[in-house]
Amino acid sequence: MAGLSASIVSWTHSLRVFPQAFPSELSARAALALAAALMLLGPATFAAARGLPAARLGAVFGLVLACVGYSSSRWPHLARAIELSGGTFIGPFLAAVSTSAVALTAVCVAAVLLFDDARPHLRSVLLAVVSAWLLPTVATEAVLLRWWGFGPRTLCEVAAVPGNAQAESQNVVWLYASRGRSLQKESVRMAAENVDLSERSLVKLENFLLRAGYRHVFALEALAAVRQGWRQWWEADRALDALTLAVPGRVHPDYRRALDLIKAGPLNAARYDRLESLAAEAARSPAGFEDVAQTQYIFEGFSAAYARFGDEAKARKWLYRIDNLWPVSEKKIEVTPVEDFREGRVRGTVLVDGRASAAVRVGLFLLWTSSGAAGSTTSRLLSASTYTDDDGRFVFTELGPGRYCLALMARLELLRGRILGSPGEFELSYDRPSVLLPPVRVERELADVPEAFVPGGLREPALPSFPERPLRWPRR
Repeated sequence: MAGLSASIVSWTHSLRVFPQAFPSELSARAALALAAALMLLGPATFAAARGLPAARLGAVFGLVLACVGYSSSRWPHLARAIELSGGTFIGPFLAAVSTSAVALTAVCVAAVLLFDDARPHLRSVLLAVVSAWLLPTVATEAVLLRWWGFGPRTLCEVAAVPGNAQAESQNVVWLYASRGRSLQKESVRMAAENVDLSERSLVKLENFLLRAGYRHVFALEALAAVRQGWRQWWEADRALDALTLAVPGRVHPDYRRALDLIKAGPLNAARYDRLESLAAEAARSPAGFEDVAQTQYIFEGFSAAYARFGDEAKARKWLYRIDNLWPVSEKKIEVTPVEDFREGRVRGTVLVDGRASAAVRVGLFLLWTSSGAAGSTTSRLLSASTYTDDDGRFVFTELGPGRYCLALMARLELLRGRILGSPGEFELSYDRPSVLLPPVRVERELADVPEAFVPGGLREPALPSFPERPLRWPRR
């Protein structure tokens, strides 16, 4: 009977390549078939054990287990809803013990029915067993329905946004040399695990979070999608708004990614105020600092951000906090030099087929080098992005010192073809506060062929300016 009870509940556990928010549900026909099988197997089992008169007890057993099975079949979904609502530990625990609880209940009910000493209390015991399952199930579901929006099975359904299957792709061209190529092209799909991340969908997800007050079964998934989406679209300010969002008891800032945006972006008074607000939230709540290694990264991020703004006292303060962490073994502590330079300026031009295009987004990225036990790594940190003006020009201001690179983002057909004038990596410093980049030209009339690989990063040979002679095939 324990094995049978486990089988009744185990259908709700599903394995998927693309995970859904909730387990798969049983169809009504399959549920009726399982209930009918239970009602038949119960009398048959009792009749085989105690003779034909015991079949009546088996019918009672099947009826009680049918009520218990209905309640238990709700708990995989309820446990998942509790986990999505913030019960990170209690939700998975309830999902894990539900099957064992049903098996234990089946053993207890069978014992009460078979032992003659428990016969006088049979009705009260069975009523207590059914109530112990039914009442918590109904109460939990009512609370989740009333306060946490439980009911819809996907974020797409509740926020009225398309799924990830309908997401579009954007073409991204990195305008610097790497692995022997003068530039790199990649296709970025604007989608999360389950939802589309178009700009229209991101606005709908933000409106859904505001309506729900960040208190919903799908609130955390929606917020993660918003944070990912604005970063994919290179919207630094909107991404920073999402990453620094804090709702007591529900949402804490994504400190690492927010600090990357702050230290790589414009070093103006508004960004410094955002840094101060983020530091105040870190002092107010310990949420987000549960892991020692991640906490070290966050402390170093605060120190680096304050150093970029020239605030040496606060930069040292955050480095000193690392001494209180134990153990710190992820990587060696990094110290960013204090900078006073905040007047960096980058100008350039992007032309598509010789004309300006308002559909090409230009992104500026800071090449940030980090060193650790495994060696040094270079990351591209989003600094800012903009669209070109009527003349194809763009400008980025209030930048700090460092190595930078450019990237272009547009629809696949807009950046198809040859791209000339890649500026590569360039540096802003006290000696070179302003950089005027060569014009970047996109020539779409040429076929989009893969760039030849040049071993060792050598420069490509110049293309001939005259047409080649056609080959003369011998006649047979």
